[in-house]
Amino acid sequence: MARIVGVHGAFHQLWGPNQLKSRWLPAVRDGLRHATQDVADDDFAMAFYGDVFRPDVAAGRPDREELLELAERSGLIEVIEDQLGPGGLEALAVEIGRETLRQLIHQLGRYFADSSIRDEVRSRFIEVVDSDTEVIVAHSMGTVVAYECLAAHAEWSPHTFITLGSPLGGDFVFPNLEPAPVAGLGAWPGSITTWTNVAAIDDTIVRIPELATRFGPDVSDVAVDNGHRAHDAEPYLNAPATGRAIAAGLAG
Repeated sequence: MARIVGVHGAFHQLWGPNQLKSRWLPAVRDGLRHATQDVADDDFAMAFYGDVFRPDVAAGRPDREELLELAERSGLIEVIEDQLGPGGLEALAVEIGRETLRQLIHQLGRYFADSSIRDEVRSRFIEVVDSDTEVIVAHSMGTVVAYECLAAHAEWSPHTFITLGSPLGGDFVFPNLEPAPVAGLGAWPGSITTWTNVAAIDDTIVRIPELATRFGPDVSDVAVDNGHRAHDAEPYLNAPATGRAIAAGLAG
């Protein structure tokens, strides 16, 4: 199968794997231009889980009370108030946007609070990775999914992990990871030998840009400037730093 597996972030519930591949693959190729490399269509596959979070018409959209209960159950409220004080949820809504926060609670909160959701999302990634896979490129919430799966499968073949706009180091995500961090240090993700973490200036989803502080000095942290599209996948994927990291992974 594919040498490169991409893992998307939150807010893709109205997309599909073919649509996302049609956007990600050109951006990956544009990044690889900086390393004078290219990949064939079959070298890239998308691990898609967005439809797990597609709204159910019968169930209806979660209202404010449901979202608050989910934020409470997942531990998000406690973390936010520890960081921002009472009323911190409202302050965070102003900082990252009300709709972004609503969807973040609905998806990342459910991922951590509901084991069946967590298992289903991770299964979408697991079914795409095989013995041909060398490089994992994950964006946003996808970095959490990929990290947990890699950490649980040291027997896998991928050796290069590239995280883009990752919330892995944040005070809500980090303590909730499986396996749990020990003495403030997160477990190394399984078979990975090279981990490059790319964080954009002004990316409000990235709470801790330097993942080496959370997972050890073997993580290579790189800063980029994505302009007004600070958290978007495409400018991350076509960045020279990302392209060179993918090229190095393909070179073994």
